[in-house]
Amino acid sequence: MIRPILACADPYETAGIFQSAGWTLDFSQPPESGDPLAGVSLYGNALLLGVTEGYVPKERLPFLGCGVVLYLTVPEDALETVHAGHRAFCPTEIEVQPWGDRAFEVTIAGWRLMIAGGGAEG
Repeated sequence: MIRPILACADPYETAGIFQSAGWTLDFSQPPESGDPLAGVSLYGNALLLGVTEGYVPKERLPFLGCGVVLYLTVPEDALETVHAGHRAFCPTEIEVQPWGDRAFEVTIAGWRLMIAGGGAEG
């Protein structure tokens, strides 16, 4: 299983952004722990949110997530609800992809996600 760590200026604030779209906060390290990290999930798709400091040079922050698309699957019957939960982030419309999956794209905190219904996980 791959569980990516997405670099964020503030993992706690970013976790709140994901939560506003219907994601679940799985855990959050205490800020005083010295390891600012939070975990969020959506229908079994888990992401870790870590810090940019020490990992991404300040001048490269505008390019955070450039060239990366995370492909997530949710149950087909939940796709419209998940899409609606992401409306504040201006998702694309749900469309049938060339390979047959129904999916939409959305960018949250600089990270591009393609969320599809069905698939191996759905």
